[in-house]
Amino acid sequence: MDVINKIAAMSPPTNKKETQAFLGVVGFWRMHIPNYSLIVSPLYHVTRKKNKFKWGPEQGQAFEQIKQEIVHAAALGPVWAGPDVRNVLYPTAGENGPTWSLWQKAPGETRGRPLGFWSRGYRGSEAHYTPTEKEILAAYEGVRAASEVMGTEAQLLLAPRLPLLGWMFKERAPSTHHATDATWSKWVALITQRARIGSPSRPGILEVITDWPEGKDFGMSPEEEVTHAEEAPPYNKLTEDEKPYALFTDGSCRIVGKHQRRKAAVWSPTRRVAEAAEGEGESSQFAEVKAIQLALDIAEREKWPTLYLYTESWMVANALWGWLQQWKRSNWQCRGKPTWAAPLWQDIAARLEKLVVKVCHVDAHVPKSRATEEHQNTQKVDQAAKIEGAQVDLDWQRKGELFIARWAHDPSGHQGRDVTYRWARDRGVDLSMDAISQVIHQCETCAAIKQAKQLKPLWYGG
Repeated sequence: MDVINKIAAMSPPTNKKETQAFLGVVGFWRMHIPNYSLIVSPLYHVTRKKNKFKWGPEQGQAFEQIKQEIVHAAALGPVWAGPDVRNVLYPTAGENGPTWSLWQKAPGETRGRPLGFWSRGYRGSEAHYTPTEKEILAAYEGVRAASEVMGTEAQLLLAPRLPLLGWMFKERAPSTHHATDATWSKWVALITQRARIGSPSRPGILEVITDWPEGKDFGMSPEEEVTHAEEAPPYNKLTEDEKPYALFTDGSCRIVGKHQRRKAAVWSPTRRVAEAAEGEGESSQFAEVKAIQLALDIAEREKWPTLYLYTESWMVANALWGWLQQWKRSNWQCRGKPTWAAPLWQDIAARLEKLVVKVCHVDAHVPKSRATEEHQNTQKVDQAAKIEGAQVDLDWQRKGELFIARWAHDPSGHQGRDVTYRWARDRGVDLSMDAISQVIHQCETCAAIKQAKQLKPLWYGG
């Protein structure tokens, strides 16, 4: 406490050497203070060899702020190990750089304890990354730091602002990426390798939506409690008595003529039959949720004791594993707006209270040499969910306009209708707002971003 009091009483430095000495002293608290590196950045600026020492208002504010942060710095808890200990990593891409924090809750505790806070500025071309790439960068740095603190054996619950693991397991960069292929390969290698540590039913990294602000109760009142699905074992680990209650689900969406069609499908491996339901509008993600309802219909109709669901959608798996609890807690709203597809999720949540449901995520794309019976069944449900287009479609002009709209929407960064329109116009192409809206409505990346924005902010202090 004497050291903290001395730091709080320090006068501003008068030269580079004194500034460097001050930074050396306060550096001890870098893991105790959120956004530490961003706060002290103006102080580092005046210590650089190429810069003259000039103490201005920005440096004065940073000096006073870091002293106050040290006075109120959070105490970092000891690192506990064990299957019942929950470790949550919160990465986020800030305006000036990525930040991430690691929290832990042991059995019997009612609040999370911070294990560390980290931050840094964007380096080189990182400032020009797409929003998704910046979030992946924050997650990558967070996973590295978490592994140093708690090792690689413990399960890590990753709570990003955007769904990220789906991009990583595609193992290829999107066409609109700004980061180099080598950088993407580095991200994919670390995160997927860490995720695959452990058993399939308890992966090394599990993407979750949770709310662990320090100082708040982790429990839910009985009226808020929501039954959620358990993790299912891989299909080939089911017993012969359990396999008849397993269903693979998928959904798809595409333009047929001038109309958007969706299709939800389920596949029963033991019966070797598929059941599907079609509709108009919405997106492939919406169809995937409808497929869950279709599976629940079958299980309820035939009075199954347990339903084993297998899906290649991380969104569906995460929702059933835990997001439903978060959405219920916020009254199915986020910032005054309804949760995406709220009526569907409310229906599913109510039905989970009456039926035991276990869910397993299946990698969608694996080499043939590693394909299992599980992946073969996934291909079957993919085929069942496929929407066949009309054999004769003479609307070539409309198709051409949609093709050009997709061409403009991807490189413009998935930032909305107006940005796509301006991007195309600047390149001499006039697009109708109707065509752009249709492309955005069908875009899976935009759907994921929209879903992430509707979720309650996860950041510390929320």
